Amino acid sequence: MDEVYVNTEEVLGCRRKSKREHKTVESIYMNNGVIQTVQRKTTGPAPPGSEVLKKSYCRAAVILLGLLCLFLLIGLITVVFLFTQGKSQWEMETVMIHKLYDNETSERNQLQTNFNNLVKERDQLQKRLEDLTTNRDDLQRTLQYCRENWVVFSDSLYQVSSEKKSWEESRRDCRQKGADLMIINSREEQNFVNQLKKHLWIGLTDSQTEGTWKWVDGTRTSTSYWNQRNKEPNGGTRQNCGEIDNYNFEDSWNDAPCSNGQFWICEKRVSP
Repeated sequence: MDEVYVNTEEVLGCRRKSKREHKTVESIYMNNGVIQTVQRKTTGPAPPGSEVLKKSYCRAAVILLGLLCLFLLIGLITVVFLFTQGKSQWEMETVMIHKLYDNETSERNQLQTNFNNLVKERDQLQKRLEDLTTNRDDLQRTLQYCRENWVVFSDSLYQVSSEKKSWEESRRDCRQKGADLMIINSREEQNFVNQLKKHLWIGLTDSQTEGTWKWVDGTRTSTSYWNQRNKEPNGGTRQNCGEIDNYNFEDSWNDAPCSNGQFWICEKRVSP
């Protein structure tokens, strides 16, 4: 009996187990059907409203992309314009800078030229001042000489002695005064000395070489005014010094003994 109960429970347990397995299979089949249904719904044809929405999104994306391209183009044009404008401004400033530099260079050169001209004028004024100073000193010396009975003629000063001495002593007196016995190199000087109306020693001698008459500066006579009426010079070795003798005639030179006492005339050159 107990075995019968046991077998009966086993049979009942098997049946319950089979029912549970059957229900599980049905559940699996049902779930599988649901999954397939969902898949069919998902992968099946879309409803009409979704296509319109999709097209709207595409249009919006295209419009946004177009606007973005437009903004980029406007930005690019703006950048190019600003760059061109800046480049033009830079070129204008460069041209102005070069022009200012050229103007400054021109002004500098003009100032340099003016400076050089001023320096040149300054040097000229300095030279004139030096010349005027020299002339002033010469005039002061001339005035001093005039106070000492010096006479101005041409570019020399002349002084006639108030006493008589030999030719050598006369020359020594002239040299002590910074002068020498008179040298006659022109007709004007000859006429000037004749107008003094005196017998005067002049700076002429042939004491070194007989017959070779030289002035006291060592030069030979280029023009002579010997008294041709008396065939001067005719004194030989006894008469070696020249004098103004017959002053009423232009040819007034005469040779005389150097030891004779005679007035004399000194000459001082004012300019070299």
